[in-house]
Amino acid sequence: MNEAQLVARVRELFSPRIGDDAAVIDNQVLTTDLLIEDVDFTRAIPIRFIARKSLAVNLSDLAAMGAAPAYALLSLGLPPWALEQADEMLVAYAEAAREYGIEIVGGDFSRAEKLTISVTAIGRIVTRALLRSGGRPGDRVYVSRPLGGSATGLLLSGATGSQPVGGFEGLSARRSSDGYAHREFVESAIRRHIDPEPELALGLALARIEEVTSCIDVSDGLSSDLHHLCDASRCGAEIEKERIPIFPDLLSYGARFGINVKDAVLHGGEEYALLFTSSLRESELSTRLGRPVYAIGRMTKARQVILKEDGLARPLEPRGWDHFG
Repeated sequence: MNEAQLVARVRELFSPRIGDDAAVIDNQVLTTDLLIEDVDFTRAIPIRFIARKSLAVNLSDLAAMGAAPAYALLSLGLPPWALEQADEMLVAYAEAAREYGIEIVGGDFSRAEKLTISVTAIGRIVTRALLRSGGRPGDRVYVSRPLGGSATGLLLSGATGSQPVGGFEGLSARRSSDGYAHREFVESAIRRHIDPEPELALGLALARIEEVTSCIDVSDGLSSDLHHLCDASRCGAEIEKERIPIFPDLLSYGARFGINVKDAVLHGGEEYALLFTSSLRESELSTRLGRPVYAIGRMTKARQVILKEDGLARPLEPRGWDHFG
């Protein structure tokens, strides 16, 4: 089974509630994520960023549901190298929890061969829950911010290697001869990957707008998460490639690092932007939100996801992250 098939089987066996970014129970939103060394991260990433990211990915699920953070449970399986850095890791969790307004109220510790992190986050519904299943034909498809940065940062951070880089500042400093703008690009891409920011304020704001009909966060990649959204809403979508916002300077600098910009934008995972639908025009929705959001296409009756590029329309296959792909 691939990951989608496993989720479908779990839904069949356990509960029809399964299928959104989180479960909605008695006006609360519950979500959990499991991160495992050498699958979701490596020791190349400093442990403080591993901690922050493992909390942020859960908060992104709350954001996608329009929920306000409340409580979290933290469980750690610690190998010897991580146990030596446990205090630094716990301090990073405490700082991130204060930053995002969530209280860590319990969890568990154990020994493990590799660092294993499980975070369960609980949020409160303030206005209403945003679901994946509310999209309708004719709705505009939106993303909340430019894409491609995390996939780029993964390559630039050395996250697939085995030696620590010391942090994104340290890596960018080694390229000091490349010029200020170049260093800024490298630094911001690495930060996007190793220290993502969940769109909590936006999720709450979207929930207050009736014309916003569905929402998901971009964790697996735009192509895969758009398929998830369409499947839940029983719709298709037509996306215009030229309208997809691209991470700043990626078009200018990506080729220097051998990055396929199109793949990074369409299929790169761990963006933690919000992907959502609404009947409102881009200008009207951005005005009501007090910040820009980006209309990239429309939902359709036909159960296909189509990418329009250079005057041609082709199926957009879900080629984002799959743990078992």
